[in-house]
Amino acid sequence: MDDEMSPNDRSGDVSGSPEDRDRGGKTKGRQVNTSAWLIGALVVIIAVFAGLRFTKVPAPPSPAPTRPAPTVPAPTPTTPAPSTADLDRSITKVEDAVTRKDWTAASRELSVLRTTWEGLRGRITSEDTAKDTSMFEASLRKLEENIREKNETGAKDDIRELKTIAKKFKLAPTSGPTSG
Repeated sequence: MDDEMSPNDRSGDVSGSPEDRDRGGKTKGRQVNTSAWLIGALVVIIAVFAGLRFTKVPAPPSPAPTRPAPTVPAPTPTTPAPSTADLDRSITKVEDAVTRKDWTAASRELSVLRTTWEGLRGRITSEDTAKDTSMFEASLRKLEENIREKNETGAKDDIRELKTIAKKFKLAPTSGPTSG
Protein backbone atom coordinates (compact mmCIF):
# COMPACT_ATOMS: atom_id res chain seq x y z
CA MET A 1 0.00 0.00 0.00
CA ASP A 2 2.88 2.25 0.31
CA ASP A 3 3.15 2.52 -3.43
CA GLU A 4 -0.43 3.44 -3.93
CA MET A 5 -1.60 7.01 -3.91
CA SER A 6 -4.81 8.07 -2.36
CA PRO A 7 -7.33 9.95 -4.50
CA ASN A 8 -6.40 13.16 -2.65
CA ASP A 9 -2.74 12.77 -3.48
CA ARG A 10 -3.57 12.49 -7.18
CA SER A 11 -5.68 15.65 -7.19
CA GLY A 12 -2.91 17.74 -5.62
CA ASP A 13 -4.73 18.26 -2.32
CA VAL A 14 -2.06 18.18 0.36
CA SER A 15 -4.27 19.11 3.26
CA GLY A 16 -5.24 15.53 3.92
CA SER A 17 -8.29 13.51 3.22
CA PRO A 18 -11.79 14.61 4.10
CA GLU A 19 -11.77 12.03 6.86
CA ASP A 20 -8.87 13.87 8.51
CA ARG A 21 -10.95 17.05 8.98
CA ASP A 22 -13.25 17.91 11.87
CA ARG A 23 -16.61 19.62 11.59
CA GLY A 24 -15.12 23.16 11.52
CA GLY A 25 -12.93 22.34 8.51
CA LYS A 26 -9.70 22.29 10.50
CA THR A 27 -7.22 19.53 9.94
CA LYS A 28 -7.04 16.95 12.69
CA GLY A 29 -3.72 16.09 14.16
CA ARG A 30 -1.75 18.77 12.31
CA GLN A 31 -0.34 21.70 14.29
CA VAL A 32 1.14 24.93 12.99
CA ASN A 33 4.64 25.56 14.29
CA THR A 34 4.19 29.12 15.65
CA SER A 35 7.74 29.44 16.89
CA ALA A 36 9.01 28.83 13.35
CA TRP A 37 6.66 31.53 12.07
CA LEU A 38 7.82 33.98 14.72
CA ILE A 39 11.47 33.34 14.02
CA GLY A 40 10.86 33.75 10.30
CA ALA A 41 8.99 37.03 10.83
CA LEU A 42 11.76 38.35 13.10
CA VAL A 43 14.39 37.50 10.51
CA VAL A 44 12.43 39.39 7.85
CA ILE A 45 11.98 42.45 10.13
CA ILE A 46 15.67 42.49 11.06
CA ALA A 47 16.62 42.22 7.40
CA VAL A 48 14.34 45.17 6.52
CA PHE A 49 15.74 47.38 9.26
CA ALA A 50 19.31 46.38 8.41
CA GLY A 51 18.64 47.30 4.80
CA LEU A 52 17.19 50.63 5.85
CA ARG A 53 20.24 51.34 7.93
CA PHE A 54 22.53 51.00 4.97
CA THR A 55 20.31 53.04 2.67
CA LYS A 56 20.06 55.93 5.11
CA VAL A 57 20.51 59.34 3.46
CA PRO A 58 23.40 61.22 5.05
CA ALA A 59 22.52 64.40 6.92
CA PRO A 60 23.67 67.65 5.34
CA PRO A 61 26.87 68.95 6.85
CA SER A 62 26.26 71.31 9.72
CA PRO A 63 27.65 74.81 9.37
CA ALA A 64 30.84 75.62 11.16
CA PRO A 65 30.30 76.98 14.65
CA THR A 66 30.46 80.73 14.81
CA ARG A 67 31.94 82.85 17.51
CA PRO A 68 29.78 85.47 19.14
CA ALA A 69 30.42 88.99 18.01
CA PRO A 70 32.80 90.85 20.24
CA THR A 71 31.09 93.10 22.70
CA VAL A 72 31.65 96.76 22.07
CA PRO A 73 31.07 99.17 24.90
CA ALA A 74 27.98 101.29 24.45
CA PRO A 75 28.71 104.74 23.12
CA THR A 76 28.62 107.48 25.65
CA PRO A 77 25.64 109.75 25.29
CA THR A 78 26.47 112.79 23.25
CA THR A 79 23.25 114.60 24.11
CA PRO A 80 24.13 117.40 26.48
CA ALA A 81 22.30 117.65 29.76
CA PRO A 82 19.30 119.98 29.54
CA SER A 83 19.79 123.61 30.45
CA THR A 84 17.52 126.39 31.65
CA ALA A 85 17.32 127.53 28.02
CA ASP A 86 15.90 124.10 27.12
CA LEU A 87 13.36 124.48 29.92
CA ASP A 88 12.31 127.92 28.64
CA ARG A 89 12.03 126.56 25.09
CA SER A 90 9.80 123.68 26.27
CA ILE A 91 7.53 126.05 28.19
CA THR A 92 7.22 128.25 25.08
CA LYS A 93 6.26 125.26 22.90
CA VAL A 94 3.50 124.31 25.35
CA GLU A 95 2.31 127.92 25.34
CA ASP A 96 2.20 128.01 21.52
CA ALA A 97 0.14 124.80 21.40
CA VAL A 98 -2.30 126.14 24.03
CA THR A 99 -2.67 129.41 22.11
CA ARG A 100 -3.51 127.45 18.93
CA LYS A 101 -5.91 125.32 21.02
CA ASP A 102 -4.12 122.23 19.74
CA TRP A 103 -4.64 120.16 22.88
CA THR A 104 -2.98 117.04 21.48
CA ALA A 105 0.19 118.99 20.70
CA ALA A 106 -0.02 120.74 24.08
CA SER A 107 -0.16 117.37 25.83
CA ARG A 108 2.79 116.09 23.79
CA GLU A 109 4.85 119.24 24.48
CA LEU A 110 3.95 119.00 28.18
CA SER A 111 5.46 115.50 28.17
CA VAL A 112 8.67 116.92 26.66
CA LEU A 113 8.63 119.69 29.28
CA ARG A 114 8.35 117.09 32.07
CA THR A 115 11.31 115.16 30.63
CA THR A 116 13.38 118.34 30.47
CA TRP A 117 12.37 119.20 34.03
CA GLU A 118 13.37 115.72 35.27
CA GLY A 119 16.82 116.25 33.75
CA LEU A 120 17.21 119.61 35.46
CA ARG A 121 15.54 119.11 38.84
CA GLY A 122 18.58 117.65 40.62
CA ARG A 123 20.88 120.45 39.43
CA ILE A 124 18.66 123.43 40.27
CA THR A 125 20.04 126.03 42.65
CA SER A 126 18.27 129.17 43.78
CA GLU A 127 17.77 131.13 46.99
CA ASP A 128 15.11 128.67 48.18
CA THR A 129 15.57 125.61 45.99
CA ALA A 130 13.10 123.32 47.79
CA LYS A 131 10.31 125.91 47.69
CA ASP A 132 10.94 126.84 44.04
CA THR A 133 11.06 123.24 42.82
CA SER A 134 7.89 122.29 44.70
CA MET A 135 6.09 125.39 43.30
CA PHE A 136 7.29 124.51 39.76
CA GLU A 137 6.04 120.92 40.11
CA ALA A 138 2.68 122.12 41.50
CA SER A 139 2.30 124.46 38.53
CA LEU A 140 3.16 121.60 36.15
CA ARG A 141 0.40 119.47 37.71
CA LYS A 142 -2.13 122.33 37.41
CA LEU A 143 -1.07 122.91 33.79
CA GLU A 144 -1.54 119.24 33.02
CA GLU A 145 -5.05 119.34 34.48
CA ASN A 146 -5.95 122.51 32.54
CA ILE A 147 -4.68 120.97 29.28
CA ARG A 148 -6.71 117.82 29.97
CA GLU A 149 -9.82 119.97 30.58
CA LYS A 150 -8.96 122.19 27.57
CA ASN A 151 -9.03 125.29 29.79
CA GLU A 152 -7.06 127.88 27.82
CA THR A 153 -7.21 130.67 30.44
CA GLY A 154 -6.08 128.42 33.30
CA ALA A 155 -3.32 126.88 31.16
CA LYS A 156 -1.98 130.32 30.20
CA ASP A 157 -1.94 131.40 33.89
CA ASP A 158 0.02 128.23 34.77
CA ILE A 159 2.48 128.85 31.93
CA ARG A 160 3.11 132.43 33.17
CA GLU A 161 3.77 131.07 36.66
CA LEU A 162 6.17 128.42 35.29
CA LYS A 163 8.12 131.10 33.38
CA THR A 164 8.37 133.30 36.52
CA ILE A 165 9.67 130.44 38.65
CA ALA A 166 12.07 129.21 35.93
CA LYS A 167 13.77 132.66 35.83
CA LYS A 168 14.98 132.09 39.42
CA PHE A 169 16.74 128.82 38.55
CA LYS A 170 20.48 128.50 38.29
CA LEU A 171 22.18 125.23 37.48
CA ALA A 172 24.93 123.47 39.39
CA PRO A 173 27.75 122.36 37.10
CA THR A 174 27.74 118.75 35.87
CA SER A 175 30.53 116.44 34.88
CA GLY A 176 29.17 116.20 31.32
CA PRO A 177 28.90 118.83 28.59
CA THR A 178 26.13 121.34 29.20
CA SER A 179 25.04 124.60 27.75
CA GLY A 180 23.57 127.53 29.48
